[in-house]
Amino acid sequence: IAKIHGQYPNYSWWALVYMFFCIIGVLVTVASDSVFTYHVAIVGFLAAGLVFTTSSVNSLVYSSDGAHEAAAAGFILLSMVAIVWIFYYGSQPTASSRNVIDSFALHRDSRVPSRISRQPQHNSYRPETSISQQPQMYTSAQLSGFETSSPVTGFPGGALGAMESNRDSGARYGQSNSLAPHTAATDRPNSTAAAPAEYPYRAKAIYSYEANPDDANEISFSKHEVLEISDVSGRWWQAKKENGDTGIAPSNYLILL
Repeated sequence: IAKIHGQYPNYSWWALVYMFFCIIGVLVTVASDSVFTYHVAIVGFLAAGLVFTTSSVNSLVYSSDGAHEAAAAGFILLSMVAIVWIFYYGSQPTASSRNVIDSFALHRDSRVPSRISRQPQHNSYRPETSISQQPQMYTSAQLSGFETSSPVTGFPGGALGAMESNRDSGARYGQSNSLAPHTAATDRPNSTAAAPAEYPYRAKAIYSYEANPDDANEISFSKHEVLEISDVSGRWWQAKKENGDTGIAPSNYLILL
């Protein structure tokens, strides 16, 4: 390019400067681990840069001057890089092509879970999970205080007499006069459901996730970490880490293997 004189297109210099800053911007977002936050802006800037580089190629590639041809070759390389980056950053994280490119990464797990605080994690709305508390069920023994073998009209005083009779019989035989709702409260199952014994599915984390400190059921995991999944229904999956920790994980942060 140093040998090019007055015939070199002026906007091609601008294309070089523009693509230089685009490359710097991509490197900064990768180094700061904020690609997910700015990937839409990256695609927009690279699309504009692709227009500049392809226009420069069209102006230089047909020249007979060696310097112009060398500059055209450089702009062709810049266009190829821009196309690859647009395809990568414009694709969904679950796209197979993006996973193939990620497989060539030298250091996949550079982030720690605490650094994803810049991404939206906890919403005021919490979807139902597969380990949510089941409805309270009552047994026949618990409902025995409400059942009668004969119509209550057989007691003197009707229904009121039946209640008095139950109260008297309980006091006579040393039984508690508390009714079934009190018994059901003492037999209520633990709010935290038992972890399943089998985890037939495996999933890989496409983002890091930090568990909500106010929710003991959630677990934290890092990007590209492989988790075992017991149930893939719903928006929150029951997961198990390699170290044995179990809990629920958001399904939009995982991809099944």
